[in-house]
Amino acid sequence: MNAPSSTSTVPACRSCGGPTIGWGKDRSGNPRRHCKGCKVTFGIIPPRPLGDMRLDMDKAVLCLSLLTEGSSIRSTERVAGVHRDTICRLLRVAGAKCEALMNRLVRGVQVADVQCDELWNFVGMKERTKKLKKNTDPEMGDVYTFTGIERNSKLLLGFHMGRRTSEDASIFMAKMDAATSGRFQISTDGFNGYPGAVEQHLGGRVDFGQLIKTYSAETVDAERRYSPARIISAEKVAVSGSPAEERICTSHVERSNLHIRMQMRRFTRLTNAFSRKRDNLRAALALHFAAYNFTWMHRGIRCTPAMAAGIARAPWTVRDLLTA
Repeated sequence: MNAPSSTSTVPACRSCGGPTIGWGKDRSGNPRRHCKGCKVTFGIIPPRPLGDMRLDMDKAVLCLSLLTEGSSIRSTERVAGVHRDTICRLLRVAGAKCEALMNRLVRGVQVADVQCDELWNFVGMKERTKKLKKNTDPEMGDVYTFTGIERNSKLLLGFHMGRRTSEDASIFMAKMDAATSGRFQISTDGFNGYPGAVEQHLGGRVDFGQLIKTYSAETVDAERRYSPARIISAEKVAVSGSPAEERICTSHVERSNLHIRMQMRRFTRLTNAFSRKRDNLRAALALHFAAYNFTWMHRGIRCTPAMAAGIARAPWTVRDLLTA
């Protein structure tokens, strides 16, 4: 699929279908047409990719480009000269468009090797703080983002934002089922919610293996409280089908997690850049994944993941994501 482009044609009359001629412009500067046959005059209102927002398209593209490159809301406000509330509203509009675009285009993709993982983040406050404050808001607390990536094309097949539960793993695997086609191998970490979810939604068309890592239980002191625990061992387990042992791996999806943390300010650890609203976080994820699939030139494959998967024929731009 090529990047979307706009073409102009002479519109026919909306009443009789006959030819029309130019008839000036309306108060908003939109061109009007007049039919000589039925004498009807109507305006040509161009599509509005941003809906009711009056933000200039070039400004919108600049804001979204900065957000996809790891800038925060306030730094984007300073660079682009757009108010932070407008940027957040633009993010939600673009996020809804990008999520719909992903659901429409990343469907039934032929894959060979899929890796899945979960990425931790939080909204408002961490789960421990939420319990201490006895906060009952379901929007607050820890959030886990499930992601699935194709090892060869580097295509992000889908994501799901929720908790680290069996129910959320099932919802995520249902999305993986819709995004893929054919028989393939799938690898995950040792989370015990995956086997049932894979069996329920992917059934016998996958070879499923898990990489189970064992971490040390050493005491964490003040200097090492933010460092990951040391890995003692890693065991590859064939859960269903006949997975190739050498391909049971989560390294590629974990590298994708690093890319998310580097390109999304909301995922930077030990800062106050975390999300305050779950809707904003979901929109930021959708924008990031769509930009990654369609605009990001991956150095390893020398094209965008969407091009490698046969979904697109050329790299897209952020403007294309808004107008697609």
